[in-house]
Amino acid sequence: ISNYVAIVSLEQRQRYKDDFNAEYEEYRNLHTQIGNIIENFRQLSEQWKSVTPGSEAYQVKKDKTMKTVLHHSSIL
Repeated sequence: ISNYVAIVSLEQRQRYKDDFNAEYEEYRNLHTQIGNIIENFRQLSEQWKSVTPGSEAYQVKKDKTMKTVLHHSSIL
């Protein structure tokens, strides 16, 4: 509590509320994007369990994973 300035007027409260509301939609969008990325990588991790190192399927999975990583890194 000592890190926050006390709200002493209705105008100050409204400014804080307006600032929060102005940024909240962007926060929710970023939160959703990150959730989707986490799910995508969770699925990739599960798929890795079913391939044998050195096999053709392994190489295909490696290429797909690299494309996914590059795609997500360009988003963020």
